[in-house]
Amino acid sequence: MTIYEIETYKQGLRSVMSFRQQQFGGRFTFEKMALACGIQKTYLSKVLNSTSHLNPDQLYSACEYLKLNTQEIDFFLLLREMESSTNPKRSLFLKNKITEIQRRHMKTESVIESNSLTSIEDNRWEYYTDVDLQLVHMFFTIPKFCKNPHLIGPLIGINEERLQSIIFKLQEWKIIQIHDGLFSASNPKLHLPEDSPIFVVFRILNRIKTIEKIRNEKPDKSDDYFFSVIFSSDKEMQKKIKVKFLNLLKEIQKDIIKSNPEEVYQINIDLFKWS
Repeated sequence: MTIYEIETYKQGLRSVMSFRQQQFGGRFTFEKMALACGIQKTYLSKVLNSTSHLNPDQLYSACEYLKLNTQEIDFFLLLREMESSTNPKRSLFLKNKITEIQRRHMKTESVIESNSLTSIEDNRWEYYTDVDLQLVHMFFTIPKFCKNPHLIGPLIGINEERLQSIIFKLQEWKIIQIHDGLFSASNPKLHLPEDSPIFVVFRILNRIKTIEKIRNEKPDKSDDYFFSVIFSSDKEMQKKIKVKFLNLLKEIQKDIIKSNPEEVYQINIDLFKWS
């Protein structure tokens, strides 16, 4: 589950309790939580189902009982502050602070593991703004292309001269190596954070490459899948969809790590509002 999708600490206590019970069964109960807080179960039930609040010490104990980490406990205590505040300006201040925390923790890099190639650091701009460089790099993680690099060009729409230029550059950056005529490549879990100064350019150029792929696609001869939809909803639904996407990415990464590299794939996910 994603802690930072919750809107109230009471909702959070219920959600985490449900999750812990799925994990450990009867080891986690509201009765044991009340005991950890130093209160009666009836009082805890009243708080969770009314406008009453746990005091900060009681909430801290409840979070500790649920095995939340320091950041998560801080988030729950901040939610409680906002919910119990009677000063409109302070409530808005706390709400903005909470929104920023949620935004930070609901980024892609918060749910998937990623590495950084030190050899790319000095060439980050060029690597992430040239999709062909990224594609050739990934193709060299697949044995059949390590033996026959000339097969890569036609697949991504570049000529032999351009391919050789890219290969030379990747070798120079020590991202790929050649030994006894056989290429090999590092296979990092690369991810460019949203706050990177080149993220917007990276995103646009990747979409342009995708458009080229779609334009040249023969639908009846491919198992590629493309999907797009325009819909109306509310902000809460947008947040739920984003959480589901993030959880899906986390599961996908686990499956990819277990699989054998045979082909290069690309996933694009866009969720944005027009109004």
